[in-house]
Formats: sequence, structure tokens, C-alpha cells
Amino acid sequence: MDLSERIKEIASQQGINIKSIEINAGLGNGTIRRWGTSPPSADKLLKIANMLNTTCEYLMTGQRDSGTLSQEDKEWLTLIHHLPRDAQLEFKGELKGYLKSLKKDSFAEDSFFRKTGTDNMGK
Repeated sequence: MDLSERIKEIASQQGINIKSIEINAGLGNGTIRRWGTSPPSADKLLKIANMLNTTCEYLMTGQRDSGTLSQEDKEWLTLIHHLPRDAQLEFKGELKGYLKSLKKDSFAEDSFFRKTGTDNMGK
């Protein structure tokens, strides 16, 4: 499998078509298809790898390294990257706030257990 076929396969798995990748990456129509015989510049390949949440190494060789993201991590990243940039930043802030509130709730619950020696069920 060559580079262009690998890109098509990953894009298909993520429900993305090649034309939209080329448009979003600022590439001309048919550019990725031509990469099957003429490799791209490193900056273009990196841009595509980032868009597809994979590595340049995987796109070029088909081999994954040990630092590759899990399927669940890729799914999260794909969802986040489908949001507009301002929505991504808003979501990031909301998530940080939520995690911070969980820590506070957990701390308050732990303090309650230490003071009373019971949980909320009286045990």
C-alpha cells in the first residue's frame, strides 16, 4: 500500500473524504492521489498526518510505533478536531473547570469521611 492509499484508508475510517482533506490542507485537487508516485514535502505530510490524528511515519511506512495513540484517544481527538477552533478552546476550558470541580468534590468527600468515619450511607 502506498502513501496515497494509506491516507485514503485512514480518511475513510474517520468518515472524511480526500477532497475535503485537500481543501482544508490548502492542497490542489488530486494532490494526494499523486503522492502515490511522487512523495510530498515534509510540511504537507505533517499537516495531513495531524488532520488524520496519525503520524508521518505511519503514513509513509504503514508501521505504528509504541507512541501511537489508542483507538479511544484517536476517537476523542477526531471529535474535538471536528469542532471550530473557538469551540475547541471553550470545550477545553469547560473540561478543565469540570475536572477542577471533581477534585474539590473528591476532597470534600474525603474530608467528610475522615471527620465522621462513615460514608454518606452511615457505614
